[in-house]
Amino acid sequence: MTAVMDPKAYVVIARKYRPQNFDEVIGQDHVSTTLKNAIAKNRIGHAYLFTGPRGVGKTSMARIFSKALNCKDGPTVNPCGKCVSCLEIEGTRALDVLEIDGASNRGIDEIRALRENVKFAPAAGKFKIYIIDEVHQITADGFNALLKTLEEPPAHVKFIFATTAAHKVPATILSRCQRFDFRRIPTAVIAAALGAICKTEKIKIDDDALFVIAKSADGSLRDGQSILDQLAASSAEKITTENIVQSLGMIEEERIFELFDALAARDARGALVVLDGAMKEGKDPALFLERVLEHTRDLLFLHVSEKLNDLLDASDAHKADLLKQKEKLSKEELFYFFGVFTHTLQILKRFEARRVPLEVALVKLAHRAPTENISVLLERLDRLGKSAPASPTVLSPRLGADLRKAKEKEDAEIPDIEELPSEDLSLPSSREKKSGNLDEAWPLLLRALKAEKISVASYLAEGEPCDFSNGVAKISFPERLNFHRESLEVAENKKLIERHLSSFLNQSVRIEFECVKELSGKNFAQGRPAEGLPPREEAPPAVLKSAMELFGGKIIRE
Repeated sequence: MTAVMDPKAYVVIARKYRPQNFDEVIGQDHVSTTLKNAIAKNRIGHAYLFTGPRGVGKTSMARIFSKALNCKDGPTVNPCGKCVSCLEIEGTRALDVLEIDGASNRGIDEIRALRENVKFAPAAGKFKIYIIDEVHQITADGFNALLKTLEEPPAHVKFIFATTAAHKVPATILSRCQRFDFRRIPTAVIAAALGAICKTEKIKIDDDALFVIAKSADGSLRDGQSILDQLAASSAEKITTENIVQSLGMIEEERIFELFDALAARDARGALVVLDGAMKEGKDPALFLERVLEHTRDLLFLHVSEKLNDLLDASDAHKADLLKQKEKLSKEELFYFFGVFTHTLQILKRFEARRVPLEVALVKLAHRAPTENISVLLERLDRLGKSAPASPTVLSPRLGADLRKAKEKEDAEIPDIEELPSEDLSLPSSREKKSGNLDEAWPLLLRALKAEKISVASYLAEGEPCDFSNGVAKISFPERLNFHRESLEVAENKKLIERHLSSFLNQSVRIEFECVKELSGKNFAQGRPAEGLPPREEAPPAVLKSAMELFGGKIIRE
């Protein structure tokens, strides 16, 4: 028995809904308008370069432009789509419009053959048009062979180059083309286009599912159409978000919300359970982390201003959930989250057990220090100092320094962001006493660094000068503060410290950092505590007691 092919074979959505004229191209109005104006004013160039991400309409625009030039009514901004020329171009069988794959025809022999064919007049249309896709794949020799033709092409020849990597095309070729940059198509525009297709094709789909498909397309309408085609074939009745998650292996939005709820509550167990569920479903740790980073970014945007919700690629229901969740996490905490997550993503790239760094990062975030408590405590201490009369009980310099240092350290957790402190941070005058003693120079060094780069000063204040000889200053850090030491080892930070210290010690100084189990306990940053004062027996206020318990401080008496 011989099988008979159905003459009305199924055509995939991406081909069936390919745009047929300039007005049907979605998301590339800046290109369509310029090409239509060029045709209307008879200012048609001989070579064009269409560059941009995949699936945004480069090849479709090249075909439409070809139809506009070779239509029986052409050149025209509205090709009829019915004449022999338009139909042949649409069916990729036109003799005068040759579509060439740059990856398969990249050598000098193929380009030489193209140069020979360029000499012949078009068979039926007004122009002979060469559409070369992925033109950046052509070899250097091939480009050199093409260069002469681009410089002096016959009047009947037009070139349209398409590429996703314009930076790989030689400058000599780029300079002879009119360049058009195609943009990624906004998620909302893709969702609207897919919704229109679903209505025409009578495909039942949830609004949220439609938005998820559009977001998964990542700016490519063709990818969105392909995903829709796949889901329409695999879903029995109606396409839902659950169908998309199962088919594409995506990360559910609900799982990300659960993770952040657990982190907001400092629930390490809950966060690890959420991650374990995702891993058991075969989710990729790097993909999971990227979604977490995007969620962090969305929450930060809403902290900046709720009016920024238009910049979020999310449905209205998802935005409403984000607004609720952002109240559970402060802006400072989200900055810290972002720093930890980006660092973990870098580790994943060179770590085989990719799940482990992500688990450790979640535990670290769940057990983070109370960022807001420090600010509240400082504010209460300031109020206490302003409102109380002259009192024999004063806060020791060490405790005050610890409190403020903790606040500065909290602010410095934000990667590559420096904040100006409120107190006077003028640089030490050149007339200030210079010394050959490292201990005496230490407070001056911290003050100078604080004025120039507060994060370096904050990290260095956690260390302790231990030795200075032969132009080498050794600074020790406890083993638990390896991160601080490594941050200061960065060449830029190390040079900054050496420059200031050399000035104060009046000689060239090189810095070396070392690890110790514990510091000696000397305090160089804020000066030594007063000595020889009679003790007082008054009990400390509750706020001071809390501060001492939190930071290990003590009270001195006047």
